[in-house]
Amino acid sequence: MINNQKDLFLIVAYSIMFLFIFLIAIIVFILKSRKDRINIEEKKKEIELIAKQKTILLKEIHHRVKNNLQLISGLLYLQSVKHKNDEVSAMIDESQKHINSIALVHEMLYKDDTISLVSMEKYLKELGTQLLQVSSQKKITYKLNIIDVSLPVDYATTLGLIVNELITNSLKYALTSQNGIVKLSLKEVRKNQYLFKYSDNGSGYIAKKDNNNSLGQRLIKMLAEEIEADLKIENEKGLTYIFNFKID
Repeated sequence: MINNQKDLFLIVAYSIMFLFIFLIAIIVFILKSRKDRINIEEKKKEIELIAKQKTILLKEIHHRVKNNLQLISGLLYLQSVKHKNDEVSAMIDESQKHINSIALVHEMLYKDDTISLVSMEKYLKELGTQLLQVSSQKKITYKLNIIDVSLPVDYATTLGLIVNELITNSLKYALTSQNGIVKLSLKEVRKNQYLFKYSDNGSGYIAKKDNNNSLGQRLIKMLAEEIEADLKIENEKGLTYIFNFKID
């Protein structure tokens, strides 16, 4: 009887001790989990703060780049009014347009929520409108077909320079009437594969002073090579440029 009571007492004692150790283990686990959760939340907040600071910094960089480019464009304008040579003034004007097309990319990145991708619909709409507004041909129709396409800064800038050159050439050589049409489309045909098409309803190559060996054509081909685009030119009912390129 005594042995049975003693054994029962030992069992109860061991059970209480085991339960006590188990409760301590649970408390330690809870405290550690809480501490880890607090550390994770603090680390998450720290990462979010760093990301926010980087975003602000990058936006400020885009803003300053845009301002510096506009300053350069303004200095070029001051130089152009000093010269009475039409050829020099035309060259300075072309340089201003190229600079302004790049500045527009940085302005959009500064204003938009994204800091690395450019909405091509907004960018090329604004760029084309600016280029056509300075033309004396007031009835040029600008047709844009771009839906939900955003590209990295380097590709957007290159396409902007291409559009700048193409519209300038169209206005200068092809669209001699008051009913000119400029069409521009950009779409993703496959994953990271894009088709960019530009066309006008002008006179084509025959009446153009521009030809395969001109500076304008060489610049367009050079810019196409920069984004590794296959370039095809069609000379029917105006002039059409087709760029097929891929973003890796």
